[in-house]
Amino acid sequence: MRHKPTPSFSLSLPLRVNSQQAARLHAHFECARQLYNALLAEAMKRLKRMKADPTWQAARSIPRSDKLARTQAFARLRTQYGFSEYGLHEAAKRLRTSWLAEHLDSLMAQKVASRAYQAANRVCVGEARRVRFRSKGRGLDSVEGKTNTSGLRFHLQAGAQGNQGWLSWNGERIPALIDWQDEVVRHGLQQRVKYVRLIRQRASSPQAQGADCRSFVYSVQLILEGHPLQKPKNRPGKGAVGLDLGPSSATRSRAQNCFMLLKRRSEAYCSTSSTLERRSGEATSRSRSPLTTFLSHLTAQRTVRQPECLLASKRTGSQGEWHGQPR
Repeated sequence: MRHKPTPSFSLSLPLRVNSQQAARLHAHFECARQLYNALLAEAMKRLKRMKADPTWQAARSIPRSDKLARTQAFARLRTQYGFSEYGLHEAAKRLRTSWLAEHLDSLMAQKVASRAYQAANRVCVGEARRVRFRSKGRGLDSVEGKTNTSGLRFHLQAGAQGNQGWLSWNGERIPALIDWQDEVVRHGLQQRVKYVRLIRQRASSPQAQGADCRSFVYSVQLILEGHPLQKPKNRPGKGAVGLDLGPSSATRSRAQNCFMLLKRRSEAYCSTSSTLERRSGEATSRSRSPLTTFLSHLTAQRTVRQPECLLASKRTGSQGEWHGQPR
């Protein structure tokens, strides 16, 4: 019987990695990349054979209104050609031999297989046109386990023993940097750890804080059971909310009147409405342009007694002057 899913949230902690550990982690990530590419290629081969079967076209010809028959037809094809998540798990068990088994445990190989299946399945259902294999330069930037009891796992000392935490993987013990003064971190570490994800990110240079010789920084992401801490200042409330839609356009609602400025080609038009104000102009410029001054003048006006339209005429000459006149 499948367990009922429980709410989850994540907590990221930086890792303190020395040069020897960084070299071994790089080898583990490289093995995960090669296994991912092999499983992705296997999934695409199975998908290609499945689509070449005449039964595939027959299943596609079933009307979409007959959902049950259509679903059963595609399910039989997936089972026949092994194009499923569990089918790739079996392929991962067959491919994870020799030197790959020294770097990746069985649970991590299953997660890599699930990741490859999801990429291939997006092509199968029409959500993507192709898959992308991971090159050596691009690589994989995260690996994860399925539980916190074997393989990739996180340990935290008990209260009487200390307050240190570390990541254990394939004989490595990598300490985590824990800020116990942060209430969000304290709340997260009190929850049960479902599974662990190891993440590497590229830093600006090898001289960056916490970076190895390849300019990578490592962190552990804990998938925890429960709900994240919600600070009192971030709790939902009631009141007005403002939205910043970008530097070139902004929208603001008013209770009574509002202006609308639309820039079309070389002209800008300003009109009034009862629900919406939209201002668009050359806001990306760092200098205060004449159009920005024109908008500031309009914003200062709180009310409009009668509907009117102000026309900002074409920019004249090289000075870039704007002239407004009533229509």
